[in-house]
Amino acid sequence: MPDLSPAWRTALRDAGHEPGEVLGSGMEGTVVALGGDRVAKVWQRRSAGELARLRTFYDAVGSTRLPFATPAIEDVVVLGDACASIEPRLAGTPLWQPGPGASRPTDDQLAAVVDVLAALAATAGAATPGLGALPVLEGEEAFDAGIPFEHNLAALVVRRVAASQGPLARALPDVEGLAARGVETLRTLTPSSPALVHGDLIPANVLVDDRARPTALLDFGFLSTLGDPAFDAAVAASVFDMYGPDARATEARLDAAVAARLGHPPERLGVHRAAYALVTATCFSASGSDGHFAWCVRMLQRDDVLDAVAG
Repeated sequence: MPDLSPAWRTALRDAGHEPGEVLGSGMEGTVVALGGDRVAKVWQRRSAGELARLRTFYDAVGSTRLPFATPAIEDVVVLGDACASIEPRLAGTPLWQPGPGASRPTDDQLAAVVDVLAALAATAGAATPGLGALPVLEGEEAFDAGIPFEHNLAALVVRRVAASQGPLARALPDVEGLAARGVETLRTLTPSSPALVHGDLIPANVLVDDRARPTALLDFGFLSTLGDPAFDAAVAASVFDMYGPDARATEARLDAAVAARLGHPPERLGVHRAAYALVTATCFSASGSDGHFAWCVRMLQRDDVLDAVAG
């Protein structure tokens, strides 16, 4: 794991912090422990203006009083063109770790996901404009608060399919017809009561205690917005074990638990899965050469997904 640069260690010390061990490093940047249960996130690309918008969003999330901790930005340190946010260190361990040799998710672990989804859905009565402040994807704007989420998502499908037409058309010759059917179905859905949508509820973003109870929710920013709780439920079930051999079985278990607790119909989940795949297919590789693109193509070939967008 890459260490923090000497220049950043000096900048953080000059700002009154004592940087310690590097806790993680990824596409967005590096997280380093600070004293006093704080961390510094040194971002790869986010500007001070973008962090100000993220801070507004985090403040709005905090105002919903979710039953678990969420990120907050307490200060921003600037070094040249780069920025670091000073944030509380959130307690807990990742819900589940995918990969070779991973154990089958337990019922308690899946129940923790449903607990998070239920808590997010319950924000519908306390939704504030700040929850829709973030761009839904890199290069996009925040969704228009004046129109239903389902219509915003339909418009995003149109834009993203146009932008990734080449790779998608090669993999899915009928992608234009599929997208058109998906857009029409989204526009005919009964609009949901807007609630906080996380958008990327992979197991690593849910921290739990030793009894698998959620303690914190991390990494908002990828499709985080005000929207349909069924969208979050559909994505969470499908990406929990995204590339594992038991992915479909885990998705089915989560779908059943979501239906029992939240009542989202399977057809609505299928429409949102199609939209997610069309929207994110080339988010990580413009040429469609990565595993996420291949996963999205497989999603768009599934009979249940095709049936859902056919109406």
